Amino acid sequence: MNKKQMLKEQKRLKQEKREVETLFKDDKEIFNVFKITLGVILFLGLAFVLVNLFNGNWNLFNKKNIAVEKIDDKMVIAGTMFNKNDNEYLVLAYDLSNKNEASLYGYLIDNYPETNKLYILDLSSGFNASIIGNEEVISNDLSKLKLSRPTLLVIKKDTITSSYKGEEEIVKYFEK
Repeated sequence: MNKKQMLKEQKRLKQEKREVETLFKDDKEIFNVFKITLGVILFLGLAFVLVNLFNGNWNLFNKKNIAVEKIDDKMVIAGTMFNKNDNEYLVLAYDLSNKNEASLYGYLIDNYPETNKLYILDLSSGFNASIIGNEEVISNDLSKLKLSRPTLLVIKKDTITSSYKGEEEIVKYFEK
């Protein structure tokens, strides 16, 4: 090989060496960016977990603080209204989402002397939509029973014996 060809070959080798170094350099930069991104994500995740633990949003170590839904045994739905074991009981149907009604009837319920068992039927609940109507129809047949306003039903042996409609009649019943 002559000198000219050797110089050409050296030049070509230097060029290839630069190209290879550039490729490795780009791969290293991509890997470094990946490591930095992964580090930031892990740091933010750890910070999120620690903040929630210290603020008490997550009770991982203390089971007594876990909220448990309590089933209210005074609540009934339309389908179970006649299926009570009590011989005689009352069902007070009103809209629990209406704050005025809820406070009035809540007061009456709290001060009720428990001569008969008292159950509450929420007229705002979707479970009771089948008995909500524009006109009131008091019937022992659930498919015909329709309530449109607060109503107190006196039930004996799975039969409605009397009803009190509207705020005035219900308050009078509770006062006697």
